[in-house]
This record gives sequence, structure tokens and C-alpha cells, in this order.
Amino acid sequence: MNDAPILVLQMQRMGDLVLSFPLLAGLGRMFPDRPLHVLGEKAFFEPLLPLSPAAVYFEYEAAAHLERQGYHLVVNLSHRPEAAALAGRLQSERSLGPRSDSAGRLYVDGNWQLYRASLTHNNYYNMYHWADLHGLDVFPARTSPRPCGRRTHGFAAGKAGARIGLFLGASEAAKHPDAAFWAGLCRRLLEFGHKPVLLGGVAEQGLGRDVACRLHAHALNLTGRFSVRALADFIASLDLFISPDTGPMHIADYLGVPVLNLSLGPVNPRETGPFSSGQFVVQADLECAGCWNCTRARAICRERLSDAGIALLTRRLLGSGGDAGVAARHPGEGMKLLHSKRDALGLYDLESLFPPEDSGGTAAETAGSGNSRNTHKRHSAAAGERLAPARFWKAWFGSVFGLLPKEAAVEARRRLRASHPRIDAELSTAAAAFALKSVAAFRTRPELMLASPDFWQQAPPLLRPFSGYAQMYAQNCGGTRQAFLDILSLAEALAESDGTGGRPLRTSA
Repeated sequence: MNDAPILVLQMQRMGDLVLSFPLLAGLGRMFPDRPLHVLGEKAFFEPLLPLSPAAVYFEYEAAAHLERQGYHLVVNLSHRPEAAALAGRLQSERSLGPRSDSAGRLYVDGNWQLYRASLTHNNYYNMYHWADLHGLDVFPARTSPRPCGRRTHGFAAGKAGARIGLFLGASEAAKHPDAAFWAGLCRRLLEFGHKPVLLGGVAEQGLGRDVACRLHAHALNLTGRFSVRALADFIASLDLFISPDTGPMHIADYLGVPVLNLSLGPVNPRETGPFSSGQFVVQADLECAGCWNCTRARAICRERLSDAGIALLTRRLLGSGGDAGVAARHPGEGMKLLHSKRDALGLYDLESLFPPEDSGGTAAETAGSGNSRNTHKRHSAAAGERLAPARFWKAWFGSVFGLLPKEAAVEARRRLRASHPRIDAELSTAAAAFALKSVAAFRTRPELMLASPDFWQQAPPLLRPFSGYAQMYAQNCGGTRQAFLDILSLAEALAESDGTGGRPLRTSA
């Protein structure tokens, strides 16, 4: 099938669809002579067709037609069961992502696709962006940043009277600020001489009216006024787009519009933050920030967001042309500032500008009151206890899956051991205990690992990136003896405190 097409199943919402554009662009470059098809929901993909990389889009109703031909590659990015069932029925030389067989048994093809599936309720230490995870089973490595959309521009230095879009809502209330915050931010931006505009869809119209009433400035409220396509055109004309984690934020990012992402509620900006380099993310200065599901009585991360701090940060960004050094000054008590960039492989990374990661703070950062210094030191300690093992797991999975050389995991473990010896020792102990539990499960009750929904959660949180993946790997391989041996080999290597060794993983028996 030298001319067989490639099919991507992307039956997701707007933001997820935009995050699949890097994969589509990469597939177009890798297979320029093969037709590229995308199966999605018309309500989401039709407005984005002018922005999409070259591809032919189909609605799900065309599934029967698509089943009549063979494919070179099928990539299923959807979590919906009907997409997995379709992927299982299609004839393809290679399949990636979820697929189900005629008996309804679910499998996930591809190491990185299985890793992504294991992040459900288990993403505390994850540092791989979803847009990267889409393609890592397809491309040998991401050696260059993906292109933005056709219309690109950056921060304009010293911009006065900047046009600033404020997208008010998100899919959940915990993911966006309230009306009082937006009104306060808008009022301060107007005082600075800028031109803020309230944006949103039909769902945000009530919030928009509330903010406009508080400001006595109804002309600023354009919520519910635009179609998705018209909104994209309007966003492209802005000097800055301030937004929670939303589909329009990803559109702005893809178009190259400067973005300030207010990352609130159960979202992890390392997974779904603005994907272009040079964008900014503000997050609550809390150890639990970036959770999957909030376990607190209320989302206190929303309370840490200061309209005064965001307004001042906006002024600095626009005044300096997006200079990270200028922006890195304290954005406000209770907040931290992150900056998107690329690592050596071209993969997405977020650099913490304030407070800095894994440090005790510089003289400039710790200047001021004793309480401020103590706050920064406490943050540095908490950040280190999360980010140091997170960076180890990023290198470890990259090494096990062949993205990085074996030495990368060795060096990452050495750094973890040097900077946080207690965490390193806990990791070794937890890995050894998991190895023993896995042996016991395989010998006596293998269904514990294959069917128990919480077997992986019995491991300490520090080990759950591995235990979560290991349980899904065993299930994916049908509980074979070889799968348990693979898991045992890797667990023993982790217990040896050098992060090396272990069998290479496969995603099917």
C-alpha cells in the first residue's frame, strides 16, 4: 500500500484539535505523498479549517466509508469508545492509540500513547506536553519547534494602548477567574492606557455582562458576538491574549499571538499550556497546582490570583516586548510565573521565572521582609521536591522508550541523588516493594494487577508514574509472563538507584 492514506481520529473539542495540528504538520512533512485524513466532529473542525495543516476532514458519519480502504497508519487521539472500536476495525499497516477488538477488549498501541493513557489521575510528575505525546511514537525525536499559524507576531516593545483580549470562561468554573477578578484587571488595564476587550462564547455571556456592569463599560463586552472563525480572526489582531486554559487560548498560541495563560483549577500547564516558545503562564504558588482533580473543599488556586499582580505583569510584558527577565519580577503574592521554551530535543518545557526552580533564591528574590524570604524558600523546597523527581521521570521514560540514550536516565538519577538524597532513597525503597508485590501478584492473584483499578495507587506517589504505567502495560499485554518479567526488570533497576537496566517495553504481547 505505497499510496495508502494516513488517518487521524480526533473526535475531541476545539483545544484538543488545535493541539493535534503539530502532529498533522509533522505527518505532512514525513509523508508528503500520502493523503492525510482526519475524522472529527464538524462543529469543532469546520471553523478551524483555515488554520489547519493540509488534511481532508471527515465527520464520524463517514466511518463506514473509511472502513472500505486500507491505511498506512492510523493514529487515534480520541478517548471515546466509538473511536477505539473504529480503530480496531480499520485495516492498517500500523496503529497507534486506543483500539478495541470485536470482543470489546481495549488496547493502546504505542509506548507514548500508553504512557499518556496512564496519566489519568496520575499526572503529578508528568512533564511531557500532550502535543508532543501525540507524535513521539511517530517521529524519532522532535528536533525543532513546530511552526505556528500563518499570521505570526510577537510582543511589541513599548506598546502603548495595546489591544488585549480577555477570554473570560473555561470548561469548568474552577478553571477561570470570577467576575470580580476580571473587572479589577480590566479597570487597571484601562488605567494603564490599554484597550481590553471581554471575549467569550455564548456560555460566557452572563459572566461578560457581570464584568461590564461592574465596570460601567458595556462597550468592552464582546462575549457571544463572534463565531469561532470570526473569533480567530479577531484574536489574530490582538497585541496580547489573556486566558485560562481554553480552545481560544490554543488558537491564539497557534497564530503566534502573545499569550498570558492563567492556569487555574485541574489543569497542568506542562501538559496543555501554550505550546509555542516565548509564551507566559501564571499559576498559583501551591504544591498541588497542576492537579488532575481538585481534592480540596474549594479551588484555592483561584484565590491566589491577583488582578493587581496580573495587571502589573501585563504592563511589564508589553513595556519590555515580552522580555522574560523583566517579567520575572514578582508577579504578585501567591503566584508564580512560567515561560515556555524548548529543550535540547525540541520538546516543550516550562521554565520557572519566579520563584526559580530548585534554588534557595537569589539576593534580588529574597530581598524584602523576612516573611517574603521565608515564603520563597518554602516554595523552592516544595518545587524541588516535585520538579526534581519529575525531571528524573521525564528522562527515565525517554530513555526506556528510546527517545533519549541510556546515559540520560543515569545522569538524571545522579542529579536526583545529589540534590535530594532522601527522595532518591524513597524511590529505591518504593521500587523494591513494588517489585515484590508484582511477583506476589503474578504468582497468586495476577488479576490484582490486571483488573484492580487501584493496584498502582498502592505505591507511594513518588513511584506512581512507573506503577501506573506498569499496571496498564500488564493489562495491555494480556497479563503474560513476559509482561510481568518486563515490569520486574524495570522495577529492580529503579531499586538499584541508578535508573539503568531493564527490558525494553513493548505495548502488545
